[in-house]
Amino acid sequence: MSLKLIELQVAIPRTVDASKASIDLMNRGLLQLQETTEEIRKKDKNESKRVNQKEAAEAGLFPSYHQHQQEKMSSKSPCHPYKGKKIDFTG
Repeated sequence: MSLKLIELQVAIPRTVDASKASIDLMNRGLLQLQETTEEIRKKDKNESKRVNQKEAAEAGLFPSYHQHQQEKMSSKSPCHPYKGKKIDFTG
């Protein structure tokens, strides 16, 4: 296949455009990956902030409630689900 001089004048500048397009296609996947990882990082950071704020709010609002619940659980003996506390002696 022989190329004429006029065809070369058109083909050579197009190779530069084609190489740029192929480089863009190869880098597109990498750019998408970077964007998605950045979105995931932001989402995780926001979720961790929300959890920390919620824990801080609960600890600040109800410290005595949690202590009271822990004291209740430690002071009570475990109850059997079927046995009662009263004995019926009336026949």
